[in-house]
Amino acid sequence: MIEYKAYHKKSLGKPKKRAHAARKKGKDKEKKPRASRIPLRQALPVAAALLAVVLVTAAGAAVYSWLGHSRLFTVRDIDLNKCAYVTREEVQGMLSGVPQGNIWMLSSQDIGRRMQSHPWVRSVAVRKVFPDRLVVRIDERRPAAMVNLDALYYVDDHGKIFKRLTSYDPKGFPILTGFSQADLKANDAVTGRNLRRTLELLRMAGSGVLRENISEINYDAQEGYTLVTRDTGVQLKIGTMDFPEAMKRIEEAMPKLSSLGQARGIVDLKTAGRIFVRPGE
Repeated sequence: MIEYKAYHKKSLGKPKKRAHAARKKGKDKEKKPRASRIPLRQALPVAAALLAVVLVTAAGAAVYSWLGHSRLFTVRDIDLNKCAYVTREEVQGMLSGVPQGNIWMLSSQDIGRRMQSHPWVRSVAVRKVFPDRLVVRIDERRPAAMVNLDALYYVDDHGKIFKRLTSYDPKGFPILTGFSQADLKANDAVTGRNLRRTLELLRMAGSGVLRENISEINYDAQEGYTLVTRDTGVQLKIGTMDFPEAMKRIEEAMPKLSSLGQARGIVDLKTAGRIFVRPGE
């Protein structure tokens, strides 16, 4: 009897673990999502679009290569505005073979930067005109005076020292003296400001009675300014007075000096209403 109970308790009392595991495994399979599939009719337009992009890119590269090597776009003409100091031959030399180049392969900005290195070029604009022309517009520097460094150099109306004179350059410009060579070469700010003020005085004097008759303007930090005439070499000392007042005194003094036949003397105009004249040193 004891054996019977033990037998039934062992065989019927507890559920089989294997059957439970099987049911659990079956539930896991039901929860796992199925892999999605893209229908063929949806994939075909995407593939066609990608193929079209590849074909267009290849065609564009082929066209660009043809444009870059075609003789049709070889630069044959340089349209240059009239310049006083920059010649067409110099422009062609600065372009380093551009006339034989292809207009598609040229950079207007790069050409402009190369031409900016020319001493007479203040600014330049370069424009491409298809199929075979470059339009070059140059704004030249205009020499206003000369300064002496290790040699004579041109100064433009902005106070920019831009070119060393050669034996072929015109030298009929006033010379500005009294400036330190070291300060000019170092672009000293104070020296640059005084140089621009001297050019301002030159402009004012050149529009009055001394028009085209100034050979030199000397600047001294203590004594101020002295103007030297071209025809007789008279030194007109105006000191540090305001430029308009200095021009007024020069306008009044020049006819009197002319009547006296004064030549190569020193004329002190620093005192209002008085003209002091002494022989040249």
